[in-house]
Amino acid sequence: MLNIVASTAKAHNPEFVQAKRRGSEDNEKWVKRHLKTLAAEEGAKGMSYLVLIGGKQKSYFHTRVAQGHLRNDMSPSHWSHVVLLQGSGPTDKGATWEISLEPAEGFGYPPSDNAVEQAHLANYASKNMYPNIAVMRIPVKLSEMKKTIVQFKKQRVDLDCVELLLLWLGYVWGVGRADNPLFDGYGIPSAAFIEALCSANGYDLTPGLESRASCPEAIWQAARWWQEFQVTQQGAAPIRGMWHTEHYLGE
Repeated sequence: MLNIVASTAKAHNPEFVQAKRRGSEDNEKWVKRHLKTLAAEEGAKGMSYLVLIGGKQKSYFHTRVAQGHLRNDMSPSHWSHVVLLQGSGPTDKGATWEISLEPAEGFGYPPSDNAVEQAHLANYASKNMYPNIAVMRIPVKLSEMKKTIVQFKKQRVDLDCVELLLLWLGYVWGVGRADNPLFDGYGIPSAAFIEALCSANGYDLTPGLESRASCPEAIWQAARWWQEFQVTQQGAAPIRGMWHTEHYLGE
């Protein structure tokens, strides 16, 4: 098991709720429907939004299994990946910032931008390939996150996501004797990137886990169980959002 601190909360965060898909609704439409609700709420203006994604293809499967060590029952995580939306308004087109183990447009040259890429939510629209989906609002201004991203891309000395990318590719591709990077405190790149942005802006996204070891499962647990800490210790609103899961492993 990995070292993760359990929340003392007695119940799930009531601000982070289950919301099933409607009929043939794909993931992109599901997210946009709930973004409309979240962005219209009091105090939501200018805040940042994350999307958690749980996929079934090989690299996504392996990251889900790797995160099982953060769960009491050791069952694989529902989540593989997390992205930061570039906007939440009705005119936004679902653009994202992310670090993917399977980028739709290829890797390019990751050292140029500390592995950070701009992509699109449409890449994850398929509910068959990505059956688990969640959207959450975090109490950090998007304008500040954008400023931090500019610096993050230039400063690999703070968090080298190119190194994380190589470590995780070695693991999910089964290179040599590559071990689960989480055991050595190396987080999944997509989550470690967003965690670093939040930390730079004074917000602890995953209180139960060391920030450099962040992963989608830790973000999920923070949204579900750490609402009291967010209010009393950080003086911030609880994470607010919706989720839908339909693909489970080992349960």
